[in-house]
Parts: sequence; C-alpha cells; structure tokens
Amino acid sequence: MTQPPLRIGILGLGSLGSVLAWHWRDLPLVALPRDQHSACNLKVQVQQQLWQQTLPCWQGEALDWLVICTKAAATQTALTPWRNHLTAVKNILLVQNGMGQQQQLADWLQEQQLPCQLWAGMSTEGAYRADDRVVYAGQGDNLIGRWGTEITDADHAVVTPPHTRIVNNIASQLRTKLAINAVINPLTAQLRCHNGELLQNPLYRQQLDALSTEIAGLYACLGWPEAAGLVERVQQVAAATAANQSSTLQDVLHNRPTELPYICGYLLKIAAEKNYALPLTTALYQQLHEISA
Repeated sequence: MTQPPLRIGILGLGSLGSVLAWHWRDLPLVALPRDQHSACNLKVQVQQQLWQQTLPCWQGEALDWLVICTKAAATQTALTPWRNHLTAVKNILLVQNGMGQQQQLADWLQEQQLPCQLWAGMSTEGAYRADDRVVYAGQGDNLIGRWGTEITDADHAVVTPPHTRIVNNIASQLRTKLAINAVINPLTAQLRCHNGELLQNPLYRQQLDALSTEIAGLYACLGWPEAAGLVERVQQVAAATAANQSSTLQDVLHNRPTELPYICGYLLKIAAEKNYALPLTTALYQQLHEISA
C-alpha cells in the first residue's frame, strides 16, 4: 500500500520555519498562528524564483509532526494555547537554537500526560528575512533525534519529514552547536561585526580564541567529548559563515530579545552547578543584557 503523505504543522514561521515549509511544499501543511485563526501567507525566494503559498490554520486534525521553530524562550508560551489539540499529534520536533527548552518541554508534556514523542533537531540552513519574504541563502543539514533517549529500531521506522536525517545522539550535535553559538553570537553582537571579521581582525581573533578555550574547558570539566577540537571547530564555522550576521547581532540591531538566555545563560547555569567560573562568558552576557534591556 502507498503510504499517505505526512501531515505537518509548523509553529513559528520565521526564516527557518518558512524554508522548511518550502522543503515540504508538496505535503499537507498547516500553520499554528498566534491568533489561532488566520491562514499564513508565505513567500520564500529561492535563487531567482519566488515561491508563495497560503497555509491554513490548524483545526486540530491529526498531525504526524508538529515542528516548532519559535525562539527557545517562546516555546511553551506559543504551544500552550494549542494544548487541547495536542492529543492529535504523534511527534513534536523542536528546531531551535540553544538548550534547556527541550527538557522543559519534555517535563511539560509529561505533566500534561500528553503522548506526543519529543524530538530535537538542529539546522544549518541559511535564510534571512528581506522585506515581505524569506531569502533561502544556503542549503544545509537538518539533523533530528529523539530527545532524552537513544534512537531505537522503532524510531528508525518512523517516517520523518523530507530533508531531515536521524542521528543517534542529537544531544551531542546540539552541544557542539551550543558551544559555537556561545562564542560567535555574543561576540558578533558586542562587536557589531559579521562572523568572518572575528577571524580577520587580530583583536577580535584573540577574543574568539579565548572565549572558545573557556567554553572548551567547561565541556572538558563536564566530561562532554565535544570539548576536543572545539577551538578549531569555532574557527571553521566563523570562516564558513564569514558573510553572515549572527542571529543575536540581528536581534540586537532590531531591538529584539536575544536567545542568549538559552545559549550563554544555559552554560552559565550548568557551570554554576559545578562551581566552574566562566568570566569571559559572564561579562559578555551581562553587557549584552544591558544593551537589549
């Protein structure tokens, strides 16, 4: 028998959510808008072509996947109004920057006695908003895995959304990305520079390497294997994304709340539990909080 197409809902139709909708454009898609009523009009520019589609508002029909692309801090606030419909959802997938919100949501789902399977993901897709559209700036990977448990044979049998790939230990992938974001994002926001300038300017390069070394030290203290080669990995990402503005810099420039509480803030919380000092991270985090306050 032919497998019916996946039904996917998307909560958070910003740059990444819109690009994922474009990837899944041939599937039955619904949106979860803030007002719980309106359809969502999407425009995604892919090279010279403009894709436009209107996603209907979710009415509580069965979903194979509910994909959440909001900012980490907004996860539970954005999801709670849909609480009564969540019994119709098989899998929830968080694709966001930062860490901490995954376990918060896992705990909430358990408290609510909801049967949804929780997955976490990370994306390296390049996208940014320009006027009334999202520009797809560079193809990347979308890695996903079960949150809080190793992947089982049954999980490999789950039909996942197109353009995603299951990995056995998504937490390791998220920790690596967390470390990179905890260096590049606050530094570029403080210095008001593109990612590549962190390597090209000798003074910025010193700060980049010092902050990377500090975070690698915390990872080593925690016994996280991602500590190995972390300084070099941060340099590689800064070089590969040289022309990019980090999401934190964009937030600061537009006077929006940043995701740093779930990046630097998460690391500072873990470090405090181990009585491990992160002076450079602490100073940056405090300075950027003052800027965005």
